[in-house]
Amino acid sequence: MKYTLIEHSAHKPTSLDCKYFLPKEAFADKIDVLVISFFGVYPDGSLGKDHAKYISKKAICGIIDFNPDVIVLDFRGLTYRWGNSLLRVFDDISMFKDGGNDEGEANFPILVVSSSTCKDGLQSLLTPASSTSVPDYLFEDIDIAIKTAAERGKYWLDH
Repeated sequence: MKYTLIEHSAHKPTSLDCKYFLPKEAFADKIDVLVISFFGVYPDGSLGKDHAKYISKKAICGIIDFNPDVIVLDFRGLTYRWGNSLLRVFDDISMFKDGGNDEGEANFPILVVSSSTCKDGLQSLLTPASSTSVPDYLFEDIDIAIKTAAERGKYWLDH
């Protein structure tokens, strides 16, 4: 039998874009911090599942292309209100980077930067129901996030 191949392309949501950034300034321990910035509108609820898949794919592609010691997911340009599909981004990165870890080995560090267009939604999504404090990986200031990322990247490399 002869098979006919039909070309397909990966789906990219039209309302979402991504750019990769590396800090120009060098860190003392030569830690590579990759900032992955997302721009656009993330639809509410399950309508955002393709957007979550796109964010996951772009994050993992960035990890493959740049081989960083830590990533900062920069959602400051993203409008996000609610939807659990975004959690898959963290799960997918963890499976990719931490899948072969030994028990007690440090997990690959992921930090998140938010703005007024997504802060409430992200905080609600990422804060455990039993907690009243903001997770220590969620920031509003990109410079503080990058500084913290370098520290956590160093810890990850050393452990």
